[in-house]
Amino acid sequence: MEKITFPRIGNYSGLLKIFLEELGFEVVLPEKTTSKVIFEGSKNSPEMFCFPFKVNMGSYLSALEKGVRKIFMVTASCGSCRLRYYAQVSKKILEEKDLPVEFIIFDQNFFEIVKKLNQLTKKSSLKIFSLILLFLKEIRFIEKIERIGFFLRPREIEKGRTDKVLDDFFLKLERINSLKELKEAKKEVLEKLSQIPFEKKKLPVVGIIGEFYTVIDPEVNFHVEKKLGELGLEVHRDLTLSYHLLKKIFFTDFFIQRKIYPYLKSTVGGHGRDAIFEMLKYSKKNFSGILQLLPFSCMPEVTVRPILLKIHEKTGIPFLSLSFDEQTAQAGLETRLEAFADVVKNYFEKIEK
Repeated sequence: MEKITFPRIGNYSGLLKIFLEELGFEVVLPEKTTSKVIFEGSKNSPEMFCFPFKVNMGSYLSALEKGVRKIFMVTASCGSCRLRYYAQVSKKILEEKDLPVEFIIFDQNFFEIVKKLNQLTKKSSLKIFSLILLFLKEIRFIEKIERIGFFLRPREIEKGRTDKVLDDFFLKLERINSLKELKEAKKEVLEKLSQIPFEKKKLPVVGIIGEFYTVIDPEVNFHVEKKLGELGLEVHRDLTLSYHLLKKIFFTDFFIQRKIYPYLKSTVGGHGRDAIFEMLKYSKKNFSGILQLLPFSCMPEVTVRPILLKIHEKTGIPFLSLSFDEQTAQAGLETRLEAFADVVKNYFEKIEK
């Protein structure tokens, strides 16, 4: 079978590799988002296209050097997000560089995904369905240990120990080739996390909202969640891969639209509506701050930002919006986060009195 790759998807990338290998594909794992990947992707992409597109382009170029000629991509067939153009624009760019490639596009529809995988692998729908259910279960495990990390990081006594355990696990996950190895790695990481001593104290909680790709990929957002933990803040994030997939299955967009109707009466694409819904929810749950992460020029998130600012003004909850592109500087980002952390801590002390 021909080699395939897929757009990198944060800490889930190793898991998706295992899933596709179980289906019989030969998978080339997309390269981590390094400065080289960002440079090559930006150099070969339209200047005003979103940052995630440029990151993907950089990883495609790296994979094509390893003999890949097929790229799996889950996209959207409609809506206002530029995601629906990613495959077509990427294919044109690569073909102009004399790099022929086939994009195998999956729409965000569960039954369509099963049908297409059935055609590609000749495996039974039952086998594919059972593997997808297992994949969903393992996705939840990834999110479980990420939440443990959110809790431990600002409380750990030995600073950096949580990150070491999680980084080792995610690195191992990308090298695992069987479900048996995955089971052993899961047991090991839970055991190591349970052994980390921490202080039992209440801390300010910051809710992270924004564009899906920027939020879930630590390399793309410059490890914002780690930095907030190091600054003594606990992170909470509803926007995960399982949330996104289950939302498509259970059609929760209708419920979200009803809840945010006083603020937004139309659709904006991407996860713009989710950002409003989550900020309203977090402000009612006595969170101490809200952080919006988005690619520079992301239309849905830029459109809802004035609404988020309106909620900030109405509730008083600290709010910071951070945009990312190939020009983002680490030092400037850290300075803004440190200032935001001070505001969040002051707000926390005020509401705790």
